[in-house]
Amino acid sequence: MKNLNVLIVTTSHNQLGNTGEKTGVWLEELAGPYYQFLDEGASITIASIKGGEVPLDPKSELEEWQTEFTKRFYKDEAALASIKDTNTITEVNPNDFDILFFPGGHGPMWDLGDNNEVAQLINEFDKKDKPIGLVCHGVVALKGVKSANGNAFVKGKRVTSFTNSEEDAVGLTDVVPFLLEDALKEEGAIYVSGEDWSDVVVEDGNLVTGQNPQSSVSAARKTIELTLVE
Repeated sequence: MKNLNVLIVTTSHNQLGNTGEKTGVWLEELAGPYYQFLDEGASITIASIKGGEVPLDPKSELEEWQTEFTKRFYKDEAALASIKDTNTITEVNPNDFDILFFPGGHGPMWDLGDNNEVAQLINEFDKKDKPIGLVCHGVVALKGVKSANGNAFVKGKRVTSFTNSEEDAVGLTDVVPFLLEDALKEEGAIYVSGEDWSDVVVEDGNLVTGQNPQSSVSAARKTIELTLVE
């Protein structure tokens, strides 16, 4: 297996709408994939929308949401350093990477979608048929992206994301700027989902989407598998 170079792109947004609460990246959705890539010998670069320190959702740091990967992350000086002072996405060269991955958390709902710089990055990877993985609210990075033919990038593609019912279950339906499931359907995606909080990963060509935090590791594993397909 060749030495993979992985680009993980995160939100820089840390305000949960008008609630006065903090948000950001859901730690498991960063840590789980991070160690899937690292344990395959990959070199990992974390970039964010605005650069600087990556905001972590405080709720994802509560004891009840810890996993083997989040616990490992907290003890890993290199991992912690990688989120302290990130480059912006405009400071990285997509040609240097084999996999593009977007973790979720609620922060992405405010700065990853309808973002021209994100769209350019996605199109650069897609042009070369490199794997693009997105999980949970990170799938919002596809919103507003146009394909070369001018159609919405997700039109006719099978995708999943954090569902309307999961958003309702966490009580944030009226806090997020829009419902991600609805937005993807409006752009013509063939939307696929499983039971709430189940591990669901959908593959369509080089595009891999995961439904929720429970799907983060599986989504990352699938992107690695795609690099092995000749």
